[in-house]
Amino acid sequence: MACRFCPQDRLVKSYPKGDARSLTPEAFRMILGRVPRHVRLDFSGMAEPWLNPDATSMVVAAFEQGRAVALYTTLQGMNPDDATMLIHRYGERITPETPWVIHLPDADGHMTGWKPSETYREALRRFLGFRDAQLGPGLGFMTMSADGSVAAPLRDLLPEKLAPFAGISRAENLDRSAFQPGALLRAVRHDQALLCGSTPFFDHNMLLPNGDVLLCCMDYGRQHVIGNLLRESYEQIHAGAAIGVIRAHAMMPGQGDLLCRRCHNAVCLSQQGGTHWHLAGASMWAPVVTAAPVPSPEHVSRPRLRRVLDRVLPL
Repeated sequence: MACRFCPQDRLVKSYPKGDARSLTPEAFRMILGRVPRHVRLDFSGMAEPWLNPDATSMVVAAFEQGRAVALYTTLQGMNPDDATMLIHRYGERITPETPWVIHLPDADGHMTGWKPSETYREALRRFLGFRDAQLGPGLGFMTMSADGSVAAPLRDLLPEKLAPFAGISRAENLDRSAFQPGALLRAVRHDQALLCGSTPFFDHNMLLPNGDVLLCCMDYGRQHVIGNLLRESYEQIHAGAAIGVIRAHAMMPGQGDLLCRRCHNAVCLSQQGGTHWHLAGASMWAPVVTAAPVPSPEHVSRPRLRRVLDRVLPL
C-alpha cells in the first residue's frame, strides 16, 4: 500500500542499505529516554505506523509515560481489539493539540494498493463509533480526494463527504509530472529569511527506524539528517553542526539549498524597512502582528513626541 502524495520512492532510494527497516520496542524505549518531555510524539511519518507489528506497544509505552501523543494512521495493520483498547484507555487524551487522524482511501484511488477487508472495516467502525459518542474535538477523518469522497467500499460506513483535500509537493519531493494540473498547490520559492511554520526552533523532526533524525516530515530524500538518537542525545543533536548550518542558511536571505525554501509550511521574515524581524505570514506558533512604526523625532512636534514616549516608556 502506498499514497500517491507521499514520495516514498525518494526515501527508499536514500535510505542506507542494511539499516533497520522497523523500529524495535527496545530501540524505542532508549530513544524515549532521550527525548525531552515537552516534545510531542507523533506516530505518523513517511510510512504507515501499524505496518510495524510493535506499533501498539510503543504507543502504549509513550502514553504510560504521560507523553503528549498524536496518531496519524490509515489503519492498515491495526487490529480492531487494539483500536478498542487505545480508545478506552487514551481516547480522553485526544485534543486539537494531540489529535488522532484517520487517513481513509479515497474515490480517486490515491491510496494505491489498498484492499478492503473485514478487519480493516471493523477497526474503522470502532473509531467511527467513538467519533459519534465523543464530545470534544481532536479525532479526525480525511482523504486525499479533492472533493472529500471516500472509496466506494467504505461509503456504507461513511456516506458523508469529508473536507476537500489540496495536495502539496512535499517541498518538491513529488514528481509534478505524475499529477493532473491543479492537483498540487503551485510551487513556492522563498528567498527571504525564514522559519518553519510549525516551530521557530527547527525541532519538528522525523525519526527513522535506524535512529536517524531528519529535519522534518517533508524530507523524503534525507537531505537534512541532523543526527541519530541511537548514538546521540537530543541536546547534542540540537546543538550540533548540521542543525547549525540549517539555522544559519535560514536566517540569511537566499542562502543555501535549504529544503524549507521549497516548502509551503515555511513562514518568511521581513524587516519592513527597519532592523527588527517580523513574521510576514501566519504560523502555528505566533499570530501575525503588524506594528505601526513609531514616528521619528524630526517629524513629530515635541508635545506629540512626549505623548508617544510616555506611551512607549511610561515613567
